[in-house]
Order: sequence, then structure tokens, then C-alpha cells
Amino acid sequence: MKGYIIWPSYLNKNLSKKDGRKLPKNLSLDQPKFEEIKNALESIGISHEVEKNSRYPKEQGREDRNLGRFVVEKKFSKNEILKKISKEIRKSRGGN
Repeated sequence: MKGYIIWPSYLNKNLSKKDGRKLPKNLSLDQPKFEEIKNALESIGISHEVEKNSRYPKEQGREDRNLGRFVVEKKFSKNEILKKISKEIRKSRGGN
């Protein structure tokens, strides 16, 4: 599948933009889990493929970080998809 690459780091509010966060802090999440992102993509109906053993290039050598990335269909812009994922995870965590 050709599509956008989504790394969990893109949604992590504990990272700086320089370190890979793509959303503003107010839309980002505290330590998003791989499974949360997978469930969010399924809930919002965006088809995706999982590449579980990939490591975000900026995190090479950092064993404390999550492995894995998603290849998602280009149904919306990449930024819109990230916002939808964030919103869905917040909802599942009991937030707004």
C-alpha cells in the first residue's frame, strides 16, 4: 500500500517538533501507544498497514522508544489524519 507514514512519535506531546512531534502540544498525547493508534485508525475507518519492527529514524539507538509505524491510506491530509487519531485516542482515554 502506498500512503502516508504515521509514527507514534508524531503524536507524542513529550517530544519537541525538532524530535518529531507533528501536532501542536494542545492536540498531542502523553505517550501514545501503538495499539491505541491502531484502534483509533480502525475506529475512524482509515485503512492501514502495520510495520511493527520499524524504528523512527530520529530514535535510532534509543531502545526506550516504541517500535512500529503505520502506512495509512491518503483519505485525508496527513495533518487531518493525525488530528483524527488524536481526537479518537482522547475519546477512548475518557477525555474530550
